[in-house]
Amino acid sequence: MFTLALLVIAAAAAVTSAAASILSPAPAHLEAALPVAALGLTWRRLRDVETRNGTRALWAGDGDPALFTRAYNLVREDLRGAGFSWGTAERSGAEAQQVQPVCWEDPHADAGILERTLAAAAAALSADDARRGAAEAVARREDEAEAAEHGDARRADIAALRQCLEEKAWAWSKRRAAVARAVLEEPEGRYGAPRHGAARLARELVAEVEAGLRETRARVSGGLNAEWAGLAQDATARADVHRAVQFLTALDADQAALRNGAGWGQSHSRTGHVLASMPELGVAEASHALAAVHRHRRQLPRDLRHRLFGE
Repeated sequence: MFTLALLVIAAAAAVTSAAASILSPAPAHLEAALPVAALGLTWRRLRDVETRNGTRALWAGDGDPALFTRAYNLVREDLRGAGFSWGTAERSGAEAQQVQPVCWEDPHADAGILERTLAAAAAALSADDARRGAAEAVARREDEAEAAEHGDARRADIAALRQCLEEKAWAWSKRRAAVARAVLEEPEGRYGAPRHGAARLARELVAEVEAGLRETRARVSGGLNAEWAGLAQDATARADVHRAVQFLTALDADQAALRNGAGWGQSHSRTGHVLASMPELGVAEASHALAAVHRHRRQLPRDLRHRLFGE
């Protein structure tokens, strides 16, 4: 009964596209006892099994279970009523624990149950395809409208992140820089605009870095380094130490990432870069600059070192 019903359904005409994909024949496996397709699979009869509900013919569905899975989620009760379910069909070997679609054919069931069940599955899949298509069309329209409305602002956020990372690499921690590079590698949305999440994260990262720089500027400008406050009063010393921080910053290509004796150490890298970026140094800034430069004075040209710190 099961075999004849499947053959009739596989040959039926005038079905919807979803139904056709369920019922049309598919290439049979060589070991298949009967090359009949249903629900996108090739079914082969394995054996008769005595169950608590009587004798059942166990069938295994081979192939890609994607269509079966969709149908099972949509009309589970109908399929289970016709004997379809998931289970382990093989008794031994590597496939003994493999879960796959199965069907427990009841030889005494209504002869039309299989045809009605597969028709219900085909209708459900066709309706689901229509719902998915409509949802995708809505999503496309929304994405296009959003890209047109927010695309320029998001591109500006990404550009600002790239510029900040390139020009102020010394201000970025390794972790934050890794996140920034991942954001810059994030693919754009379908209409050429950066995705909302990527643009938001770009803004947040730049804001965090800029906040840290403002904190450093406030620290070096807000109070004197007592040890160097006296020398910082001298205008010539302020000009010399400004040249010194710019000199050391120019050597700091690795942003203090390597112990190479060139440029700033990790404890002074951000301070040094901030001071070097200032157009001139006031007394407070110069006092902090003198403290930082003194730690790295051996890298300075001899005459500049001599003018600042003597022999």
